[in-house]
Amino acid sequence: MKRICVLSSFKRSLKKLTPQDRKQLANGLEEFNSFLVTGNAPAGLGFKKINHDKFEFRISIRLRVVVKAEGDDYCFVLAGNHDDVKRYLRSFR
Repeated sequence: MKRICVLSSFKRSLKKLTPQDRKQLANGLEEFNSFLVTGNAPAGLGFKKINHDKFEFRISIRLRVVVKAEGDDYCFVLAGNHDDVKRYLRSFR
């Protein structure tokens, strides 16, 4: 059974989002949850691997969510734009 956890870095990144981005994020998280349950990713989700244990999925054209996979657990790490994701990934080189 797959579980979802939320890291403190994700909570901090939510504070930087606009109310409109937060609504879009809520809808995107529902799509991600249904993807975990059914295994079928909607075309707009854009779920892809960006590092050996980190994945990214698309909320909108400019908003992305970084997820870290740990066994059957998926931990939300970051919500932000492309630059935020690149900055996060640079810290792991």
